[in-house]
Amino acid sequence: MSTVEEKAEAPDPTYLAAVLRRRQAMRARLDQAEALFEDVNREAVSLLDKQYRAARSTKADVTLDDDTQFASVTRVGGEAAADVTDREAFEAWVRDTFPDHFDFRIVPARTEVVVDQAFTDQVLAAVDATGTSQYADPTSGVIHDVPGVRIVPKRSRYYRWTFSRANKRERRDGRELVADAVAEGRLDLDAPLPIEAAAPAAEQATTP
Repeated sequence: MSTVEEKAEAPDPTYLAAVLRRRQAMRARLDQAEALFEDVNREAVSLLDKQYRAARSTKADVTLDDDTQFASVTRVGGEAAADVTDREAFEAWVRDTFPDHFDFRIVPARTEVVVDQAFTDQVLAAVDATGTSQYADPTSGVIHDVPGVRIVPKRSRYYRWTFSRANKRERRDGRELVADAVAEGRLDLDAPLPIEAAAPAAEQATTP
């Protein structure tokens, strides 16, 4: 017995048009918002960097026009760690100074130099601890300058932004506070920043 496949029913044309229109209109608004966000974020990071250099400030409250805090921003410092930056120089130093940790490995068609990884980690840990490219021999106490090793950045500084949470005193979280401020006309996200508006005025004042 054969079954007859039911014919698929097309969506309502008016509803389909409305959904597609809304989708693409929201995409256009989102693209515009993302472009504006990149500009404002770049300016915010620049100002926070300047504030850090001037006052070593690592945290700031983000407030509305009535000083209600709805978010905070924290500077997370970059990280640096010792690393082997010149493999040949480091291997030559190990070969000449600590030959017990130096060896060769035969592989097809070539010979590879092998430095004991545990020893390498020990040297790098010592460089991390002292902040200098030096290693103290735990047996003899002799301090060696280690070639081919230096402390290098592993992660750039960045800023961590967090919205405030609702609590007993304020039932709304940070996002809700922003939404209400926008709805009440107290926060205009399309208007230029005060510094942007002041710049043209200053230029006009100085123009003869």
